Amino acid sequence: MVAPLSVRISLLICATVLATVLAGCSALPRSLVVEPGETSVFALISRKGPKLTLRNDSSGNPNEIYSGAADQLSKVVPDAQLQALLDVFTADKLFELSIPSVPGNARDVLRLEQNGKTWYWVRRGSFVDPREQAFNKARTYFLSLYNGSTAYHTGPSSADGRYPTFLTEKELLRRQKELQKLKEGEASGGRQERQR
Repeated sequence: MVAPLSVRISLLICATVLATVLAGCSALPRSLVVEPGETSVFALISRKGPKLTLRNDSSGNPNEIYSGAADQLSKVVPDAQLQALLDVFTADKLFELSIPSVPGNARDVLRLEQNGKTWYWVRRGSFVDPREQAFNKARTYFLSLYNGSTAYHTGPSSADGRYPTFLTEKELLRRQKELQKLKEGEASGGRQERQR
């Protein structure tokens, strides 16, 4: 599936902005520090989509994180890149606009867990709430880093057979039924040819 041109252009603009901001990160204020060996995890959770996760490199062995993980859309990034993202959040005062818990009517949630503390930014569908605007900004920064990072997950030939799926449950079920029909057709077609 190819994203529409407007989406590709907006992602390109966001990536360019983030790259420019990250290039000047030494001048950004710092309120949180990614400590080597401690876990810092960002997760973007959508009600109707997959969960996207970023974690810092020094928090554990990336091979263990990528090998058969239940969270197949998880990516490991260098500590410095995650630190730069936190610095951008600090510079834009996004931590001040986070909320302590997730309301029941949240459509999307961006969660940061670090040193036993958790910050949430949510999207509920309000166009006037400044926290909604903070979520949009935070999500854009998160996705810029997420989309620019590479993940090395196991594939369908791995021992556990898990691999990322971007299909909805309905589409996955439809494809499984279609595959089953093809297999049944091959089995019956193969018998007819042998009888001839």
